[in-house]
Amino acid sequence: MARLIKAEIYKLRKRSMTYILLAILLGFIALLLSIMQVGEASTSTTTTIVNGVATTQVVKAVAANIFFMKDAISVGITLSCGLVGLVLAVILISNATGSEYGWNTMRPYLLCSESRLKMATAKLIASAIFIVAGIITGVVFAILLGALFTALRGYSWSLGSGLMSFTGHQLLNIVRGLYTILPYILLAFLFTVLGRSVAAGIGFGIGAYVAESIITGVLSMTHGWLAKIPNYLLSINVSKINSLAQSSGGVSINIGSSSTAPSALHAFIVLAVYCIVFTAVSFTVFQKRDVTG
Repeated sequence: MARLIKAEIYKLRKRSMTYILLAILLGFIALLLSIMQVGEASTSTTTTIVNGVATTQVVKAVAANIFFMKDAISVGITLSCGLVGLVLAVILISNATGSEYGWNTMRPYLLCSESRLKMATAKLIASAIFIVAGIITGVVFAILLGALFTALRGYSWSLGSGLMSFTGHQLLNIVRGLYTILPYILLAFLFTVLGRSVAAGIGFGIGAYVAESIITGVLSMTHGWLAKIPNYLLSINVSKINSLAQSSGGVSINIGSSSTAPSALHAFIVLAVYCIVFTAVSFTVFQKRDVTG
């Protein structure tokens, strides 16, 4: 297994697509942080009255010391583990598996592998390593860029006494974000195997996210048992887990007029079931299907 994982890591490391996806992520982070910093450094006017004389003065809006630690890191995590990260992760996992079919290397690769299941597992593990590495790189890049903007503007920043608490909270947000995009990644892997192509994995992985969000919105406006269906789909459970990043307790999210989001435990279990089903079906199809290319 270790040999297969090293081989998959080597292939992903040598592909230009891997670095293109990382560059896209860093580009989004740089763009958003730049826009935010411009807003932080915008000018405003203040009026003071001394002895009945009004004086208007143009002053810079002082960027908060927490911009470096809070806003920059939050942006990095949001983009890396949110929709942008989901799309890039789907492209990565689809390319890692589907390219074998496109290059007609799947059959000779299987002949050199110990088993099909180990090969599929190695691809998932290698892709997971690169996805996690990409998220870490994105967060570190956001920190460095936030520090650069802070220094260029002449502002000061301090880590503060709540560093450990803030760091732990953000690490938990990363774990939550990874967990919420995992079902879509495994779904992309499933359709890559079913369709034997990169396009199938990307199309269904991203398309399912869009289509399921629309279906959830429509069903949430109904009543009766139809209104309960979204509680067992992906998007509403993903939203529930993501809402934990902004709240400290069990907060219900109102969807429509008469339904509420399920509990955090319910959301965790539903996403886990989807992950297990997608993985099991992918491995079963990959194990039993005849490889023709």
